[in-house]
Amino acid sequence: MCERETKNKELRGKRLAVFGANNVTEEVTAFARRHGIVLVSVGNVPDAPMHQVSDEQYYLDCTDEAVMLPFFKEKHIDGLLSCSGEMVIRKSVGWIGKADFPYYAKPHQWNMLMNKQHFKEACRKYAMPVIPEYRIEDTDISFPVIVKPVDNGGSFGITVCHNREELEHAVALARKYSTVGEYLCEKFLEGPYFQFEIWRQDGRSYFPYTKSRVFYDAVGNSPAQPFIDLYPSKEAGIIEKLYEPMTRLFNDLGVDNGSCMFQGIISDGRPYIMDCAFRLSGGMDFRVVREATGIDLVSCYMQYALTGRFCGGGISCVYASQGAYATLCIGLKNGLISRIYGIEEIRAMPYVYSLYQYYHEGDTMEYSGLFLGILCRIFVKAESKDELKRNIGAILSLLCVEDENGKSLLLGYPKYDL
Repeated sequence: MCERETKNKELRGKRLAVFGANNVTEEVTAFARRHGIVLVSVGNVPDAPMHQVSDEQYYLDCTDEAVMLPFFKEKHIDGLLSCSGEMVIRKSVGWIGKADFPYYAKPHQWNMLMNKQHFKEACRKYAMPVIPEYRIEDTDISFPVIVKPVDNGGSFGITVCHNREELEHAVALARKYSTVGEYLCEKFLEGPYFQFEIWRQDGRSYFPYTKSRVFYDAVGNSPAQPFIDLYPSKEAGIIEKLYEPMTRLFNDLGVDNGSCMFQGIISDGRPYIMDCAFRLSGGMDFRVVREATGIDLVSCYMQYALTGRFCGGGISCVYASQGAYATLCIGLKNGLISRIYGIEEIRAMPYVYSLYQYYHEGDTMEYSGLFLGILCRIFVKAESKDELKRNIGAILSLLCVEDENGKSLLLGYPKYDL
């Protein structure tokens, strides 16, 4: 393992407030127990996973400055780890600095990176390819287009439109899901998907992985959702063209520590960034990096929150590591999940190094076709792509999810080529 951790004695007894952290509960808990950190979970959802494992639980609105700033002082909080969704961070990033904690994001940085329109302007400034965009009043719109809230993610409020009638409905929906009531309308590009992250430590940039993706068929007018994430991307050489301008952007923004995910489409040999996430992203790619390199991004954030030092420098890239990696996203149709077969057998497979389950028997799926519409993420490794394909086939052959009438709730698996 090449993970760099501050010694126990410096962290022991520190009190770390945690917002959200649903999909990193395992990582947060393990690091805290290893170093004697007191976990203080904050949030107004009583059954949130972090509340189930923390040392102290407080059911408060973590976006309310008037509540939280006195709370931090009263409870002698030493640092804050905010792993919430985009909207919670957006509502709190403006006042967190007043608590005088080390925090990876400042308001102007968040506004530049997480407002899609502002980020497009930054891409132009730093000579990165920019997807053509339109306004609803334009008369020369080249359909199809994709319409998004300018400041929200997770597939909510996003629509692919093929004509002006669909566009009018899509703009109204996107504005509804935007905190500022604005939308972004872009040409709908088709081509190889790519994803990468930039990790920053003390003003230096690291690029720990590249990723490609196999998609399910789109449900309705929602964008297609992931079926298999593949590491490394076949298009790594094209993606690397973005590393230098992206580093200049982060240098100029003054982002010294933290991470940001970027995803996009390669069209006519040019990499267009569609979206980014200046936070620990929901795809949990950090688990792949940890397995491949030993660097734990969640631990980096926790150490930074309590010491002001973001560990993990000298990160080696996944595509420089041995082997191949994949994450299976098991999509579901809407309905009551009555029976799930195969999960425990899959979890015990030697090449499955992690499995995160979102839904269980008795839950109801309501988000089919959206980013939240998956049963679980299954993290798979192999020595080669051929072995990886065999491993994926073995996993999929075991899995069965049924509704109360015995009908399968699994989305049809698309054909794929690794």
